[in-house]
Amino acid sequence: MNSLKTIPTRKPEIFRFSSQPRLEKPSLIVGWMKDIGDVSRGVADFLAGAAGGRSFCQIEPADFFAVGGVTVESNIATFPQSRFFHDDRSNVLLLRSDEPQSRRYEFLNAVLDLAEHYKVESLYTVDGIASMIAHTSERRVFGVFNSAEIQKKLKWHLPIGLSWQGPPHMSTYLLWLARQRQLPAAGLWVEVPFYLSGYQDAQAVRAAASLLGHVIGWDYDTDELDRCVARQEETLAELREEDLEIDARIQALEQGKSLDSDEQVELMEAIEGALKRPE
Repeated sequence: MNSLKTIPTRKPEIFRFSSQPRLEKPSLIVGWMKDIGDVSRGVADFLAGAAGGRSFCQIEPADFFAVGGVTVESNIATFPQSRFFHDDRSNVLLLRSDEPQSRRYEFLNAVLDLAEHYKVESLYTVDGIASMIAHTSERRVFGVFNSAEIQKKLKWHLPIGLSWQGPPHMSTYLLWLARQRQLPAAGLWVEVPFYLSGYQDAQAVRAAASLLGHVIGWDYDTDELDRCVARQEETLAELREEDLEIDARIQALEQGKSLDSDEQVELMEAIEGALKRPE
């Protein structure tokens, strides 16, 4: 089923619907497939599974992704996707998407068109940010807000703001566009140990999912997230036992010290080797 005329957008043909969920002022969570520590993807995968995998709409990729966007891993081609999921019980919409490679303004506005159609009450993005911390440290979550209204609403959940200078991230661009439509939006940025930035940081994923649960009020089973955290901690604990120099580097981080560039590279290479070992 393709209910194109129901979405007020300049190009309704970019949407492909399989159903039309009925929700009442839901929250929309946006998860990108590539970010620091795989935090955004991890949260999106968790929520898509918790919602029962009920995808109801996708954005056609032709206008926003080049053929070069296809990746091949273990002889399997993976194509860019942008899919919306829904969970009626928790009143949540989820966008699980690759970042558009072209016509980003049009893509993000299409996302907001769909949000307006479903009368989304608030929008949340989730991303990882590399930090000079040890993996044994608690993952802090920083907040970026597009209005004083949502900042006040979330002040107990996100007391720490984030300052940023440089090119806008896709998530911050989306927050800016949402502000133009008076849609309250917040970006959640979760600390990731720099040496885990190229891998999924299970603890950061769990921290983000837990915080979103408190904000939105869901009660999903997080046992699988807990098991992922336990496996990550076990792997890194074994590495510390096997390599005393690596253990010393991590101990320095635990004591709040910084590592020089050579020490950082050494630690990252050691972690990469440990995480790529066959089980």
